[in-house]
Amino acid sequence: MTQLKFLLSLFCTYAAYYTIVIIKDQKRQKQVAGTAVEDTVIEVDVPKIQPLIPPERKVDKLLVHDTVVRSLYAYDNSDHKQMVHVRFDAQTVDLLNKFKMATGTDITKFVAFAVKYLFESNPELKNIIKLYLQNTKL
Repeated sequence: MTQLKFLLSLFCTYAAYYTIVIIKDQKRQKQVAGTAVEDTVIEVDVPKIQPLIPPERKVDKLLVHDTVVRSLYAYDNSDHKQMVHVRFDAQTVDLLNKFKMATGTDITKFVAFAVKYLFESNPELKNIIKLYLQNTKL
């Protein structure tokens, strides 16, 4: 369980880092567009640079984007009906709330994506579960 908490917090940190990088880049672009030359403000029509989301491709039945944040945005959890209650420490909850404010991504979607990403990127976890179920007598 401790490893899962560690991996989840690592993933949260990774996602928050890229969110901050994107936000800082957008602020920098706004500052460059509104710079003054010799105390005269010159309005420049600079087209907004939209990040290009590459075409989705599947690698071993896993949907791949160029960043984890874009994969998170593309993740659809509208058909998820089951509920699991999870508990986080105060720092993780604070980080998740800040991530929600920064990106507008629902925490439920974030956690669902993180767990799915964890299991898809570490297939040995599924093998551990299968071995446990095979060795358990019902």
